[in-house]
Amino acid sequence: MPGMIKLASIFCIALVVEVGVARGEIPINSGSIQRESEQFIPNAEVSLRSDIQYLASEELRGRSVADDTIDVAADYISGRMSGVGLDTTMIDGTAFQPVSIPIAVQAGEASQNYVKFEFASNDASNAELDQQKSNIIAADLDRDMMPMTVGSATGDVQAPLAFVGYGITAPEFQYDDYAGIDVSGHVVIVLRKEPQASDPDGRFNGVKHTRHAFFATKMQQAMKRGAVAVIFVSDAESTRREVQQIQTRIDGELSRKKRLNDQLQTLPTEAINTRAALLDKIATIDSIVGGMEIKRSAAQSGVMEISTAGSPAKGKNIPAISVSRTLISDLLQQTANNTQARTLVEFESDIDSTFTPQSQILDGVTASVSVSIEPSSRVSNNVIGVLEGRGNLADETVIVGAHYDHVGMGGVGSLAPGTIAIHNGADDNASGTAAMLAAAANIKTKLADVTDHRRVMFIAFTGEERGLLGSKFYVRNPRFPLENTVAMINLDMVGRLRDNELTVYGTGSANTMDDIVERANASLADNGGAFSLFKVPTGYGPSDHQSFYEVGVPVLFYFTGLHNDYHRPSDDFGKIDFGGLTRITDIVTESCRLIAISPDRPRYVETEKKFKMRWQKTAVLGVSLSDTENEWGTPMVFVSALKPGGPAINAGIREGDQLVQIGKDRVQRSGDVLSSLRGKRPGEKLEIRVLRDGNVIVIPVNLAERD
Repeated sequence: MPGMIKLASIFCIALVVEVGVARGEIPINSGSIQRESEQFIPNAEVSLRSDIQYLASEELRGRSVADDTIDVAADYISGRMSGVGLDTTMIDGTAFQPVSIPIAVQAGEASQNYVKFEFASNDASNAELDQQKSNIIAADLDRDMMPMTVGSATGDVQAPLAFVGYGITAPEFQYDDYAGIDVSGHVVIVLRKEPQASDPDGRFNGVKHTRHAFFATKMQQAMKRGAVAVIFVSDAESTRREVQQIQTRIDGELSRKKRLNDQLQTLPTEAINTRAALLDKIATIDSIVGGMEIKRSAAQSGVMEISTAGSPAKGKNIPAISVSRTLISDLLQQTANNTQARTLVEFESDIDSTFTPQSQILDGVTASVSVSIEPSSRVSNNVIGVLEGRGNLADETVIVGAHYDHVGMGGVGSLAPGTIAIHNGADDNASGTAAMLAAAANIKTKLADVTDHRRVMFIAFTGEERGLLGSKFYVRNPRFPLENTVAMINLDMVGRLRDNELTVYGTGSANTMDDIVERANASLADNGGAFSLFKVPTGYGPSDHQSFYEVGVPVLFYFTGLHNDYHRPSDDFGKIDFGGLTRITDIVTESCRLIAISPDRPRYVETEKKFKMRWQKTAVLGVSLSDTENEWGTPMVFVSALKPGGPAINAGIREGDQLVQIGKDRVQRSGDVLSSLRGKRPGEKLEIRVLRDGNVIVIPVNLAERD
């Protein structure tokens, strides 16, 4: 294959293992190698496959900056940089430039996060309380309660208590939990979701939520009526799902532990460092599982996670907490005005069966609520390897970069809302990271005999998915002066070449960039074939090159386009086009070589900030989708909105239709729709089956091109 580069790969593997022992686990048998005399020659595509297969593996759990696996990925990249002969000692003797990454928020000290319910006297109805001579029910942080980010970050209130059912005022459904009750100055207990939420024929739009189910709406209603704090209580079905999701993560960790234990059994006695690394990783898994078991226990009681309800609205706010179903049920049974000693389940059942609010002031009970929510952060690393320059150009620098972080198990950044699953990020951006490493090997060889060339620095950036944090940190803390940094080449999502079209941003960011790209592309004519280039002059865009362009460094950004797997669990290894990726590595190599050897540095040119990220030329249906389940837990997907003038609305599909089949493919989740459309071209006709008013309707649809 063109561009085959010789590497001292035994040395590479040795370095990978040793670096990994210092910082974390390294994969065993991570690559395929051939021997030739004293050296090894990896096929370029084999190298790309090996790197992406590992970086996008289940083992790395989506490389989130909030997860320890980001450090494992950093170790791997550092080892690979060392293996191709880069200097990885530039940051205090290491490859690692530490970056503080804001992760989210966390609960503060337990002494500042609590809720206590105090009865006016000991003659309340609970015998156990009488026996213990106590008139207080207290909720402990994590086990029984959790502050919630939808409320204020700090607060301490003591006030009488009220139960307000679902906390909903919905005139359009003739339902009002606040009717006939004054909760001004009270702490209110509010149930999650809506009445009859599991009933397909429920008054509140069946199993599909209306805006009244939103936490933010419930907070607004409570504040509008003068409540001083909100206690949210999860519903039984959400509790079941959250426990199931946590158990899935625990099972995944235990499966990972088993694989590591299996590897331990196959290690030779002399593999002391590797054994120590594996044992350390197993200990980390045990710690993770222990923490997840605590979360599972809390989830089983109905305690929601701190950010389950989302962020607070702007302006005035009040504390919000989640409290376990068991504790709230006990509380309700003990209140003096609950003469029938109804449990929480019975309150829910009474509301749902009669569609009548059961709100009431809980006489004689005072609630003390305290919350303290703090920002949290962790350190993640930019990984840096350097090929030093030579001669008259040695003090100037060219940077080739790619971010290696992704969105982990979902949540922040995921476009699969509500899904807790590994987002492997094969294209975004294991592909760019692997191409950067392959380009490093190529460039080292191509510049080996050049007497005058610039320094080439390779950076795997962290924190890109959180807002270009790694690249922004580097430009504020450059290893080499930015005034001597002549260009930055960025690789982000380069693994899905389609129709031979390669997008290049930044061709107008310097006087010579367009010419450099054209020359680099022409060099492929007899070496795999030139690309059909889509050139975008601007140096701006939502990836790491923008951080450099904003401080006056010319840039190029290679990109194969957004697609339907973007930021979803379906961005997997099997969908990478390795033939195209190998050729992209070649054009990046040649672009870098031309910049590195040119006597004149590129001259920065200001460009427009307006840009639009390109999608691949994929066919679209023109619908927004909503995933849900019926009362038996069967997944379903509904059309929640239609694009005006789009293929679906033109064909007669309606909002509220349940999609059941596209072509020959059964549809149960929105991901099934994306999978069915993958590979389809604009203009193709599909038969779509929808369920409407109990009848299956077959609708032919002509697909359109994405705008």
